[in-house]
Amino acid sequence: MNISKLGTRLRTYDWTAAVIELVIVVVGILIALEVSNWNQDRVDRARADSYQRRIRADLMADNRSVDTTLAFWNKVSGYGRAAIAHGENGQLVDGSAWKTVLAYYQASQTMPFVASDDAFSEMRSAGDLGLIADERLRTQLEDYYSMSGVGAQSIIRQQDPAYRKQIRGLTPWPVQQYIWSHCFRETAYATQEFVDCPSPISQQAAATILSSFRLDRSVLDNLRTWMSTLRVSEIVLDNNRRTGQRLAAQVDQGRRH
Repeated sequence: MNISKLGTRLRTYDWTAAVIELVIVVVGILIALEVSNWNQDRVDRARADSYQRRIRADLMADNRSVDTTLAFWNKVSGYGRAAIAHGENGQLVDGSAWKTVLAYYQASQTMPFVASDDAFSEMRSAGDLGLIADERLRTQLEDYYSMSGVGAQSIIRQQDPAYRKQIRGLTPWPVQQYIWSHCFRETAYATQEFVDCPSPISQQAAATILSSFRLDRSVLDNLRTWMSTLRVSEIVLDNNRRTGQRLAAQVDQGRRH
């Protein structure tokens, strides 16, 4: 094609129609992108809402679990105080050597607390934490589920005091078997209860066991240490409960906006 013919074709070409066609194509692409983005936003909002509903349910489950755990720890502390009273001044529980032996043993019981974090862990593993638009709330949830704070994880989640091992080493095995069968039960998974139970041994036999407890002064030292740790655990977990309640309210409020 020579230059003259090319020039003629360019002069006779319908440039207006070409521009209109180009504009239509560009607009079509922009609309398609906008629709795609709108669909993705809608999917993300639905996923975020699903995650947040589940996180709120987990937080409420934690609240109920905290109540159960604190009630159990309070009973353990009561047994511990009774055992300490005997160790320090020989005071028997209700004048009974058996009830005092039982107090020493039940003071060794533990119930670690573990938060229900299925939804948050799934969200984090999927790289979806960004779906929580409120950065402050996201950070607070991360802190809550990591149990951030001085020794919080070890205090709440891991309970293996030296006293627990020591008192069980000193308590005759038949007595321990009786306690597990008649003085303690699990009503549901990880839900424990103490049961009033009559003595399986004579007052004299129970007094002999108590003498062995008092003979080793480290028993009392370890018991005091365990009771102190448990008291700190109660404070930490109670604070954790209030944090969980506040976060549940924030998550719920965020879903409504």
